[in-house]
Amino acid sequence: MNIDEWLSQVSQACQAVGRQLSSDESKFLLENFPEKATEDQKKTVAELYQIMFRYFFDRVPKGSTFGSLLRIKETFGKTLEENYGLSDGPFIAMAKTYWTFKLELDDILDAKINDYVLTQILFKIESQIRSLFFPTPGPYKTPPVSLRRETQREMLQEYVPSIDIEKFLFENPILKKLEREEKRTGLGILRRLFGRA
Repeated sequence: MNIDEWLSQVSQACQAVGRQLSSDESKFLLENFPEKATEDQKKTVAELYQIMFRYFFDRVPKGSTFGSLLRIKETFGKTLEENYGLSDGPFIAMAKTYWTFKLELDDILDAKINDYVLTQILFKIESQIRSLFFPTPGPYKTPPVSLRRETQREMLQEYVPSIDIEKFLFENPILKKLEREEKRTGLGILRRLFGRA
C-alpha cells in the first residue's frame, strides 16, 4: 500500500465508527509530525490512533487482511500455517491480519514520509501489536510468559471479545515457544521460587 491507500484505510476506519475524516485532518496526516503539536493536533492524533487500533482488531475475527496473503510466502518462504503449525483458529486469524498489516506498512518505509503523522500512527500500532503478540528475537528482556499471556488476554477481551480467547492463548505457538525457552534456561523455576511467575 502507498501512503494514499493508507489514508483511505483511515477514512474507512473513521466511517466504521460513524465519523468523517475531514480534509484538514487528511492534510495534517500527510505532513511531518510537528515539533510542537497543538492541543487540537494531539487530540486528533490520539483519536485517530485509537480508531485505527480498533480497526485492526475489528478485522481479526474473520482473519481479514490488509493485503495479499501471497506476500507472506513470497517474503518469508512459508505460509503462516506452515510457519506456525496451525491450519485455522483465532491465532491464525490474527496472524493474517497482523502480517499483512506489517508487510503493507513496510511498503511505506521511505525516509521522505517516515515523519508523516499518519506513518507515525501506523508504526506505533504495529509496534504495540508486535511487542505483545509477535515479538522478534533480540537482546532485550522479555516479560515472563505468564504476564505476557495475561496481558494478551486483557487486550483481546477489550478489543476483540468475540473470538475464542482461551483457544487463542492455548494454541498460540509463540507463547508455547517462549514457555519452552523459559523452562530450558531455568528462568521459569527462578520466577516461581521468587514469586514472579
